Order: sequence, then structure tokens, then C-alpha cells
Amino acid sequence: MRPTVAHMSGMPGPKVYMQWWGDKNGAIKQKGIYQYTLSPYQFKANPNMIRNYLFNAYRRLSGEALFFIIPFAAGYGIYSWAKSYDGWAKSKAGHLATEHHE
Repeated sequence: MRPTVAHMSGMPGPKVYMQWWGDKNGAIKQKGIYQYTLSPYQFKANPNMIRNYLFNAYRRLSGEALFFIIPFAAGYGIYSWAKSYDGWAKSKAGHLATEHHE
């Protein structure tokens, strides 16, 4: 197998449909090219976007609140209880209460 020959980039030949970049001479009306613009009525739909986002975010989060508030509260309660119990167990009163001194 022979590798293909590398061609240098140059101006397109006569069988090319599109013109070279920036060539405005002899511009051909090309087929299948569409240009779209945004209507001014659609463009004015954004002023209430932030307000609508806040109300929608509140509605969506309030529906999911139980699924993250209850586990968070339980975890925080266990953490605070364990921290206070550990402090008590390492104190002098905790040592006297848990060990049998005579």
C-alpha cells in the first residue's frame, strides 16, 4: 500500500461549489443555507426570568425538603449527642460514674 500524497492547502479548483474564505468576487447564491433571527417578542420574554426561577426553585425544593431535612436533622442530632457524650465520658465525672471506685 502506498500512503496518500499530502497536498498543500491552496485555492479551490474549478469543480468546487463554495468559494474560498472571504472571496466576495463572483459570489454564488448557494443552496440550502438558511438564516434565522430571534423575534423581538421572543427576546422580551426574559425580564421575568429571575423572578420565575426563584419561585420555581422554591416550589421544587419545598417538595423535596423532607428528603434532605429529616436525614440532616437526624445526623446532626446523633453527632451532637455523641460529641457531648464523649466530652462527658472523658471528664472526671464520667470516669467516676462509669468505673466502680470504692
